[in-house]
Amino acid sequence: MPITQNEVSTGIGLRNARVALRDTDGVIKIPSGTPFNEAYPGLLISGVLGLSISLPEAQRITARGDDRAYYTFSLPPTEVPTGQLRSSKTNIDVVALLTGTKTFGSSTTKKIAFATDEQGDEPEIVLWGMQRGIDSQPGSTTFGQKVWRTYILLNALATVQPSSMEDATVGEFVYSLVANDATVDENGHTFTAGDEGFTAASIILVVSLGKYMLDAFEGDGTHRTFNLSQTPRTAAIITVYVDGVLQVVTTAYTVTAGVVTFEVASLPANDAKIMVEYEYD
Repeated sequence: MPITQNEVSTGIGLRNARVALRDTDGVIKIPSGTPFNEAYPGLLISGVLGLSISLPEAQRITARGDDRAYYTFSLPPTEVPTGQLRSSKTNIDVVALLTGTKTFGSSTTKKIAFATDEQGDEPEIVLWGMQRGIDSQPGSTTFGQKVWRTYILLNALATVQPSSMEDATVGEFVYSLVANDATVDENGHTFTAGDEGFTAASIILVVSLGKYMLDAFEGDGTHRTFNLSQTPRTAAIITVYVDGVLQVVTTAYTVTAGVVTFEVASLPANDAKIMVEYEYD
């Protein structure tokens, strides 16, 4: 019998962060040349120190008259959420992805440029950061058990501030983030008022018993098996979407030892986007 996840948790630190380009369909863009049955889990941002998110305040407009305030309206904010990701390591490939530029140099010398003429045209990204937590609700069936908390920025832009060079100081790369609205989630599922209670969102919080992972694949109309980047805790915690449509386990696919196998009748078409969301240890 599956464990019912409690909704109250306390998190600490930042374990890791990943980033990927956002495709026109709202999910991860898979780099050209990636084998069809090989997972693309985005780029790992090494040495992460912190991921902070700031939600803008709602507009508060007060109606006044007769020498008093008689009603205050609360309206949507006029700004989008912002954030900051800090890392103690230099991730040149990540910088290139975030800035829409390329690395260059020789076989032994790798280079990346800053303040280029591409500044202001940064690509849209999907970014997620994960921290360790604990079920902190006394009386819950999982009280005291380890959990994982993950923030997913569904449609973000990032600018890069290079680390400084100072005596006796570890430099920090700072990625400044802007979180724009998205009408689909990380799997390409369209938000609806009936299912989620809203039709657009910028950030999703995921609380899971295992570490969170999101793998992207592209169908070619031939491959039935797709190898996940991590070994799932159990097959029961895997969800599979094809072009934003949730697939039914055992009817459309099966999972064995980290491999998703589609039934012949449910074979993903050529260019179909396959998103697999799951937990691992």
